[in-house]
Amino acid sequence: ANQADVAVTLTLNGNTLSTIKNGTATLVSGTDYTVSGSTVTIKKAYLATQAVGTSTLTFSFSAGANQSLAVAVTDTTTPVSNSTITPTIAGFDKKTTNQADVAVTMTLNGNTLSTIKNGTATLVTGTDYTVSESTVTIKKAYLATQAVGTTTLTFSFSAGATQSLAVAVTDTTTPVTNSTITPTMAGFDKKTANQADVGVTMTLNGNTLSTIKNGTATLVASTDYTVSGSTVTIKKEYLATQALGSTTLTFEFSAGTTQSLVVTIADTTVAPTAALKVQMYNSSLSASGNTLNPKFKLVNTSTSAVTLSDVKVRYYYTIDGEKAQSFFCDWSQVGSANVTGTFVKLPTAKANADYYLEVGFSSAAGSLAAGASIDIQVRVSKEDWTNYTQTGDFSFNAVDTNYVDWSKTPAYVSGNLIWGSEPN
Repeated sequence: ANQADVAVTLTLNGNTLSTIKNGTATLVSGTDYTVSGSTVTIKKAYLATQAVGTSTLTFSFSAGANQSLAVAVTDTTTPVSNSTITPTIAGFDKKTTNQADVAVTMTLNGNTLSTIKNGTATLVTGTDYTVSESTVTIKKAYLATQAVGTTTLTFSFSAGATQSLAVAVTDTTTPVTNSTITPTMAGFDKKTANQADVGVTMTLNGNTLSTIKNGTATLVASTDYTVSGSTVTIKKEYLATQALGSTTLTFEFSAGTTQSLVVTIADTTVAPTAALKVQMYNSSLSASGNTLNPKFKLVNTSTSAVTLSDVKVRYYYTIDGEKAQSFFCDWSQVGSANVTGTFVKLPTAKANADYYLEVGFSSAAGSLAAGASIDIQVRVSKEDWTNYTQTGDFSFNAVDTNYVDWSKTPAYVSGNLIWGSEPN
């Protein structure tokens, strides 16, 4: 119903039309096309015989260059339906005894399979894959040549959209063994005379060191640290730039899990004269809950003011299911926005603690006058709000409902422990 002749106007410039060709085939004048003055009419009866796609007709003249007419031939008699494949995700293990072909079922919807490609490379039928009716079998011999990771194979059809098969390629020939580091905790004193590099011994177990990170920042090899054999040396010049408190360096390897080094940064340039104590109780004494909510009272028991930005208070607990965590300061006399919370995972878990919350203060918090005190009311939760079990946590006060002196929430000034104790 939609077929129509195609009219072409010639500007001959003194020449005459000689032939019209489709590839090597010459169209027949009077049958495939007609000429009337400067108008050539390509007959719909001829065009209807062409395959769906582009037919290029070449006009030759008595002199001068040829000219081309590209005719896009479509067929809307039956709308094109996309082909589909099942599955679209598969796995392949390069370990010889575990290798297996991957079978894919096609629902062609009237189309035919044209090619399968891996990026720009076309797979060879009969070698890389076989086709039996609606089943394509990707050969294990081909998949075994692929690198560990994801290989995406693109199926192209005679019509409709392409479809993709993502193959997760693994190799369990040699199980991955995690690397380890020793020590996992270290100290650093910013006092110039006491500054020293921190040495770490790696047991690589066949892996290689990839990067060392401090949060999202990547340390620079040869500047921030050096590697000699299995020894990593964290440079004192780098550590001297870190803030007082805890700095966690994460070692990443070519395979296996990351390992962490927690460095406690202190500064004994001026010996602390401050005397502080921490009082605490937990606003919820339930054994289990989705929030930890310790309430701290920081008391200056010395005769001089203490700069709060030099002060850290730690709350030790067990996370009971590794998840990202959130810190909230609900209230403090110095302003909630001036209270900070940092989560530190202990490199070696204790029976009653595998994490601690380190509460600190920004410079805008000011100082705590001699004999004065401030409250810091905080909450901790996991990103999915699953429960913590408080029973047995090192810093948990399971009895009191008001402030009491609590030695299990240690306090530090300029990195120096001046109140309480850490878990053994």
